[in-house]
Amino acid sequence: MSERERFLQVMEAENLTAGQFAEEVGIQAGTMSNIINGRNNPSLDVMKRVLNRFRTISSDWLVLGIGPMYRPHGEMPTNVIFDIKPQESAEKPVVSDSVSESNKQPELSSAPMSAQKLVSKIVIFYNDGTFEER
Repeated sequence: MSERERFLQVMEAENLTAGQFAEEVGIQAGTMSNIINGRNNPSLDVMKRVLNRFRTISSDWLVLGIGPMYRPHGEMPTNVIFDIKPQESAEKPVVSDSVSESNKQPELSSAPMSAQKLVSKIVIFYNDGTFEER
């Protein structure tokens, strides 16, 4: 099975059109069209984007066509080509150790606003292995 056919199989399994798939993985619709129509093979960057978005897909299957399409439920990658982990942002919000008595939630530091780090990205992880960045 070719890379093109594996991409088509992922799209079918995830019930996505080519445009939706391209948007989900963060590539141009034209790039997706070239892959689907067989004009180009997907680049390593595109493969990594697919694996990063669809965390339950086996990297061995997507890249090499070896084994099942999906990793067994709950299994983390072992003996795979790519062990991709979501990138962590270097910037994290500043939270002090003190807890407000009124709501028992951590309080933001009282440092001046210019000295505080601001949240730049939030990542939501779902139980099916997918995630969403905001």
